[in-house]
Amino acid sequence: MMTGLGIFRLYFAFDWDPSSHSDRLFNMSIHGGQSLNVFEAAPFGQLFWLTQTCLIALAFCMPFFRVFGAMFLAGCALAAILTLHFRLPTSSSGAPLEFELLVIAVLVLTYLLLAYIASVRDHKKVSSLLSRFVPQEVSDHYQHDLDPLSLAGEERQISVLFCDIRDFSSTAQALDSTQLASWLNEYFAHVSRIVVRYRGSIDKYMGDSVMAVWGAPITSQTHAYDALRAALDIQEELQQLNNSLEARQLPTISIGIGISTGPALAGALGSEHRLEYTVIGETVNVAQSLERQTRKYHVPIIVGDSTTEDHPDLLFRELDTIQVKGREEVVTIYEPLCTVADASEILLANLNTHEKAMAAAASGDWESAASLFSQLRDDWGPAKMYGIYLKGIEQARL
Repeated sequence: MMTGLGIFRLYFAFDWDPSSHSDRLFNMSIHGGQSLNVFEAAPFGQLFWLTQTCLIALAFCMPFFRVFGAMFLAGCALAAILTLHFRLPTSSSGAPLEFELLVIAVLVLTYLLLAYIASVRDHKKVSSLLSRFVPQEVSDHYQHDLDPLSLAGEERQISVLFCDIRDFSSTAQALDSTQLASWLNEYFAHVSRIVVRYRGSIDKYMGDSVMAVWGAPITSQTHAYDALRAALDIQEELQQLNNSLEARQLPTISIGIGISTGPALAGALGSEHRLEYTVIGETVNVAQSLERQTRKYHVPIIVGDSTTEDHPDLLFRELDTIQVKGREEVVTIYEPLCTVADASEILLANLNTHEKAMAAAASGDWESAASLFSQLRDDWGPAKMYGIYLKGIEQARL
């Protein structure tokens, strides 16, 4: 009579006989045992039920633990099964020790495979989420190095961009809530797409404003240049968005952009309920103030003097020297125009005339400055900005 289940048994024997004249390196023979006979099998003993309980408990509990915890459970199950086989009579087991060890190995390998698949899936979800706010290469960097996401604040050299819609209040009153939400989302998508194109990060949306940052959380050596190119593209490609809005009889969008470069504290702010990675400091305040100045000077983009340094391939028009609230030093402000390669001869001639006019005004040559500013008001513009200069000259003459 058989012991245990009497399940069909196969014995594989591999024989290697170098003296054999066979052309095969290994010879395999299969020996069959008695087939399944439940009625003649001996009843299961204590060892069988205890070992199977260990295996079932291991299979049930492993998914609730991380890798190290699951490996610890597998080790405990292995130790328990080995102890049971040494302390209890093996005749009460319906399965050999080797089979039970194989089951543990299969459970561990299956767990590791499923854990790896889940890890890859989670990484893809995180990468997809991050790519909505930061460039793909930055998102990929986060997957391998989480140090930039440290919650400890640190001072960074950054460039900050503020983009705001002009006359938003009047537009909001002309649209219902659904139309307004759709209209704003198109504007946010337009700005965000270009920010990400130039490796920037969307810090936050504030009403109708967008705040973008270069240099944090990922350190950048070209943050000022990238911010400038993003601002130029946002303004240049805005007409495409306005054409789409106009075709649907929706209000067009006019924006002002301010950019500031300098030190700022980058890190997590908030409470125990919610944390937000952001940047704070004078550089952020200056960028927001410069954005407001676009309304006064009637130009789309204004940047501070620290942003214009070391960019020989970009052209800037000097606008004024102003005192920014909260900052002791005065700031010379500029309007970025375009790259040198894209500049036309007319633009270069007007810019040269503008520089002469600014130099004449700085030296107190009011007659020459007024003549040149009047010429620029008529030939280049914006007329309202040059009107401010001419009014200032009239007051200086008194």
